[in-house]
Amino acid sequence: MARGPGGRGVALTQAAIVLFSLVVALAPRSSTLVERYYADRLYPAVQAIATTASNALPFSAFDAVLVVAAASACWLWVRAVSRARQARSARPLLVALRVTATVAAVGYLWFVGIWGLNYARPAIEARLGLPAAPASAEEVQALLERAVAETNRLYGPAQAEGFVPYFAEQDIARALHAVEASHGRPSATVPGRPKRSLLAPYFRMAGVDGLTAPALLETLLNPDLTNAERPFVLAHEWAHLAGYAPEADANFVAWLVTTKQGARPQSHYSGWLFLMMETASQVPREQRRAALEQLDPGPRRDLDAIAARARQRVDLVQRVGWRVYDRYLKSQGVREGIVSYSRVVDLIARASRVSPGRDPQSSAPMPQ
Repeated sequence: MARGPGGRGVALTQAAIVLFSLVVALAPRSSTLVERYYADRLYPAVQAIATTASNALPFSAFDAVLVVAAASACWLWVRAVSRARQARSARPLLVALRVTATVAAVGYLWFVGIWGLNYARPAIEARLGLPAAPASAEEVQALLERAVAETNRLYGPAQAEGFVPYFAEQDIARALHAVEASHGRPSATVPGRPKRSLLAPYFRMAGVDGLTAPALLETLLNPDLTNAERPFVLAHEWAHLAGYAPEADANFVAWLVTTKQGARPQSHYSGWLFLMMETASQVPREQRRAALEQLDPGPRRDLDAIAARARQRVDLVQRVGWRVYDRYLKSQGVREGIVSYSRVVDLIARASRVSPGRDPQSSAPMPQ
């Protein structure tokens, strides 16, 4: 049967969408233009609308998109295979392939427009004017020793206050808005309502703590997070919502947020516990052992609980999942891939040099 004008028009439209998505994916992006017109103007408005909408939903919009997409793909391809067998022609399969490619292209363009362009912003160290020299081994060791001391000091107050559910806690949101203002963001981020996801089993097996879902810019958290981890992970995901796309940038902002002066003890403790674990992984074994021997029993119990959660991971799922994410990060211009997570220690060490006791580009004190 010959394809009519309408069918040709649909095919051309689909081809144009796919081609346009390829151009967007491959074209170079000016970090200056992205910062001036997207990050400073368009994205804050888009984020406020999208996250406000997703916060109003009692379920995850991202979960709904995944379920609908999976069901639709199954229906499309089962029907295409059936029709191809009946007609003894590959044309139904080609039509299904064209539809699949078009939907994937639209999804990619949505991702780029609603959040993905944040990867093309200038590096955070350039935006904040951090010193160029990387952290020295001595600086990393000093950060580890201070993190151990702060973790010991804050454990008691954090436990005394109690770890409240963070969907009802405004402490992190207030601190995030203060950090955003000090970094020059024109408007405050709308915090995402933390939600559970149908992906929780995958989070558990792959060792994923949280996800900023691109469907409607919502915050999904691993329900297995310990009380000690949850404040920092929430701050990390909200930093992503604020437009800090690279993982190291989001970790850096989350650390500033959770350890900001005036933060509640549970947030403060969570931030220093995170930094202790990060710095401990970057020093020689003997120095790490000597520093961690100074930990009090309370923080040790929290580390044991985090280790117990980590043992729920499935090696194959974790390996494949993180390999895919590594390639995704590199495709977005993060050359280090998943290794970039650990760059937060370097950022914190360099920020502490800007002015003793001061936040970079801010009148607010650095965490003391």
